[in-house]
Amino acid sequence: MATHCDDSHHGAAPGRVRSATSVVLLALATSVALAGCFTGARPTFEDTGSLDLTGRSEIDAVLLRLDSAPLARFTANYDILTRLGDRESTAQVVQAEDSRRSVTINDVRYLFDGPTIATCRLDEGTCVAQITPQATYGEYFVDQDFYATTPATRLRNDARTRISDPLSSEVELAGQPALCVDIPVSGGTNRYCALASGVLAEYEGNDLHITLTRYSTEPDDALFATE
Repeated sequence: MATHCDDSHHGAAPGRVRSATSVVLLALATSVALAGCFTGARPTFEDTGSLDLTGRSEIDAVLLRLDSAPLARFTANYDILTRLGDRESTAQVVQAEDSRRSVTINDVRYLFDGPTIATCRLDEGTCVAQITPQATYGEYFVDQDFYATTPATRLRNDARTRISDPLSSEVELAGQPALCVDIPVSGGTNRYCALASGVLAEYEGNDLHITLTRYSTEPDDALFATE
């Protein structure tokens, strides 16, 4: 089906990166573009809070990885369980050179590709020239940053509200070694695991269970298509 462009909406919801290092912020600040069929301001990774680490080595080791994820080059597949309603989803994430990335959650694809920013519905073959997180968050509680900056934000919040000491561990997911931290919070324990590249390997909480199922250091360019 042909892809149709809707230029009636502009702008994009800012993503968040709370980096522990200035090099991450410098790299992310370079993502700016306008042009082509998809117009409007490119979303920026906006710092909206403290960049401080927590002071707990078990937590900070995972945070440092998650904060570095925007610099990685990879293709990753995920299984996602939204516990409310027991809804199952699949996701694919690609990050390539020049800050290009594509995040596909079920039939919704978020694109950051040079001059192109878009939210596309692959089943319909349509795109709008902006990033609209509600396309997936409203139903599945997962946004376009679920594999990096969103869990970093969640982890910082859990570090502030934890009710006991964190527990560190190492696991293997999708054939990749990952570093994990379990955070006891009111109502349960939340788990965060990240690969050495910074990419989320697992998140488990009372709302979601996100699990890495496949990982490659080669970006799959086919996942930048709009249909």
